[in-house]
Order: sequence, then C-alpha cells, then structure tokens
Amino acid sequence: MFNNPQGNHAARWRIVDAVDNAVRHSPRGSRILVAGYLMDSKPSADALLAARRRGVKVQIVIDGNDGRTGQTRRMARVLNRDNRPRAKGVYKSDGILRKWGRDRSFLHFCKGTCRGFGDGNNHTKFYAFTRTGTSRNVVMVSSSNLNKGGAGKGWNDMYVMRDRRALMRAYTLIHGQMAQDRTFGKKNYRQFVAGNVTARFFPRPKGPDPVVQDMRNIRCRGVNGGAGRHGRTALNVSMFGWNNDRGMAIARRLVQLDRLGCDVSIIYGAPSAQVRDFLAGSARRGGVKLWDSRIDRNEDGFFDLRVHEKYLLVNGHYGADHSAWRVHTGSQNWGKGTLRKGDENTINIVSRKAYTQYIRNWDHIASRSRRIGGPKEAKIAATEPALRPFLLGQ
Repeated sequence: MFNNPQGNHAARWRIVDAVDNAVRHSPRGSRILVAGYLMDSKPSADALLAARRRGVKVQIVIDGNDGRTGQTRRMARVLNRDNRPRAKGVYKSDGILRKWGRDRSFLHFCKGTCRGFGDGNNHTKFYAFTRTGTSRNVVMVSSSNLNKGGAGKGWNDMYVMRDRRALMRAYTLIHGQMAQDRTFGKKNYRQFVAGNVTARFFPRPKGPDPVVQDMRNIRCRGVNGGAGRHGRTALNVSMFGWNNDRGMAIARRLVQLDRLGCDVSIIYGAPSAQVRDFLAGSARRGGVKLWDSRIDRNEDGFFDLRVHEKYLLVNGHYGADHSAWRVHTGSQNWGKGTLRKGDENTINIVSRKAYTQYIRNWDHIASRSRRIGGPKEAKIAATEPALRPFLLGQ
C-alpha cells in the first residue's frame, strides 16, 4: 500500500486511513498495538479512543523526544487514567504489565528510544491487531507515521500481513519490551522468521550491519526464471535518510554491485552531502542510475516533498535463489544511529506479488523525480546551494 503526496485527499491519506479503518473494525476484547515516532492525526486519535471505549485494549508506545503532540497527550490522559505506576508483575491472562490498569490500555512516552541507548529514538512504525474485521493477527509495517507529514510531505509505503500468528507473537513480545522502556542487553536485536517474512527489531549495539549482510547475498550474474533485467540482477532503492559512515558503507556496496554487473537504480530523499556526492559521481560516470526526489513546491527555499520510504528491491540472484523477487522495507533509514541506538523495525519479504507492487511504486516516484546525470540536471542543480534543508515533519 502506498500514498501519493501529490494526489487528492484520499491518495495522500491512503496509509493513515487504512490503519484508522482497521482500528474502527477491531472488536471488543481484541488488542491493538501501535509503535510510532510521531502522531498528530486527530482522526487516528479519535478512532483509537473510540476503540478503547468499546473495550479494545489500546496499547501505544511513542518516542519521548519528538512524539509529544497535542493528540498523543490527549490520548495519554484517557488511556492512562487508571494506570497504577507502583504495580509490578504481569497479568497472567495476557502478559500485560499490571501497572497499565484494568482496561489494559496505555500510551507510554519512552525516554526517546524505548529499548535502545543514549540519544536514540523510537522510530518504529508498526500497527498490529489481534482481530480486525474478519481477520486475525494482522501486522502492518510502514515508513509512515500517523501524521500530516506522512500523508502530504513524502511518498510512503505500508505492507499488511494478516492471519500471521507467529508474527503477531513476535510483535507483541517486542511491543511489551518497548513499553517497559529499558534495554535488553544482547537481546536488543531480535530476528524472527515466519514463512516468507523475516522481521528484525533494532537496535543492534554490536555486530555486523544486517543490511550490508543482506547485500553480500546479492550476485549480479546467474539470473534465471524470468527475473532480473537482461540477465543481470536488478536493484531498486527508495531511501529517505542516508548518512554517516554506515550510509557510506551501504552506498559503496551499491556502487560496487553496479560495477560487478548489477542494474542499480536509486531514488534518494534526504542524503548527507557526502552520500549524495558519492552516488552522483557514480551516476555521472555512467554507473548507478540516480534520481533526486526532493521538491520545493512553493519555492520558499525548503524541500517539502521527497521520498520517506526506506526500501530495497532485489530481483535476480540472491543467495542460492537465482530468480529472487524480494522487498526489504520498514522504518529504518540508513544511518548509524538507526542501527546502534534507536528502535527500528524492518521486514524482508520474499514475494513476486509484493515485488511487482513495489516496483510500480518505484517507477511512479522516479517519473516525478530529477534524474542525476540527465540532460536537465545542470540547469536545476545550479539553484540547489541556495535551498535550505528539507522540512522533517515525519
């Protein structure tokens, strides 16, 4: 599922509305888990509070640094009304901490990050439902918060999985840990494999970068089964935040894969100058294909529209699979803090259908972005130094 920030109201709010609709169709006695960085959508808050009134257990963890909006404070006043901070232990029936009161509902502002370290953030964006409509164990993983920025300031994605009992158990476990607002040592980084989905939860304070490890499984030749492009593995990236030494390591690997024969195409939203210049250098030499999604819509000097997605698409030779169709997506930007300090959630999906949906989204955004190395680049780029940084808003 994808929004279109350049479309009408329904197109812009498609992801947020989908979450809200799932909330509205959650029956009494079910449980809703929300983990987010920002939330300012009044319809979302209204739907969650209405769910609590009809007997749904509404459980929310929000970043404590940037997540204190009028709507999250409003929800906290209601959801935390019967909390008992001194209570310890868990309810035997559902594993929820006793301090959350008889209604089992709460909104907890983490100390910035929930399970992480130092100045990290709770940057996760997942929404999980034990029941909604006719489905059970529904997990939604997104790049979008439930906020205005997620609707209108960037392109976002959300992948919805239903009837996923094992995944629901994993997300319930991690969400419960996040609500405790403490680190879990070596168990901070967790990986769960359920069918065609691998779910990862960060931070990973030590050890190799899973994204780089994934990229080491990519081979550029030996593609079959109708996959790839012209016999080569095709890689498509749509990435918002991309910076520091981790971001450079990933950028170098992508350029290396291009040199090894992969067909590498990249759209960026908010790279550091170092990452941007490195990728642009490759593009201008005929290497990776590169697009800049940033748009200053009202010419006020701010980039106020760009990709906010964080995905890698792999079509070709991956590990032992010579005809792979993979989507790697989630909440994690490619920066060091998102690996080592803060809460993030990613999913790797093995699915030709999902890949087809995502590559259509990628093509849609590329058609509305500026090609680096293209004939119009020099004219547009000449104005870039005067532009101020993008507005975060997400």
